[in-house]
This record gives sequence, structure tokens and C-alpha cells, in this order.
Amino acid sequence: MRGIEFRRFLVEQFGEVPPALHFTTWDDYNVTLSGWEDPNWLMVVEEDGEPLTLRSRGPLRLVERDIGTRDIAKLREFNDWIWMIRSIEAQW
Repeated sequence: MRGIEFRRFLVEQFGEVPPALHFTTWDDYNVTLSGWEDPNWLMVVEEDGEPLTLRSRGPLRLVERDIGTRDIAKLREFNDWIWMIRSIEAQW
């Protein structure tokens, strides 16, 4: 996977990390989440040298760089990740 540290992206765009972000995905999932100060989140735009598509859960995907001691086999398709992101709105 290739992308940018999400926290750094937010600081570059807004000058600081917003208190919360509202996400809308291509399958019409909507959620507002806070706590994006953690540098562990990566905004992925490419996988295996190819841009993400809707079929590969793109065009943007937020993933954790380090899943710690969690068992990969029990993550069930990484439910904590956000994929198919269509828009991100800062909530001040």
C-alpha cells in the first residue's frame, strides 16, 4: 500500500487536525469520527503499484500502519478501516 500519513495530510490542509471528520463513502455510509491525532493512520491511494478503484475499496482508504498485537485472522476484513471514501469534511 502507498499513501500519506493521514494526520500530516490534515495538518497540511487545515493547519491542524480538526476535532472531528465526517466521512461519506461511495456506498452511502456516513460517519463522524474524532481522534485523528494518531499518526498510525495512513491514507492509501495505491496498492501493488495501481491506483485504488471501487473494486479495490478505493479511491481512498484509511488503514492502520501498525495493528499491534491483534490477530490478522480475526480482524474480519479490517472493519476498523474506512474505505471507498467519497468525501471528508472537517467538523469544527
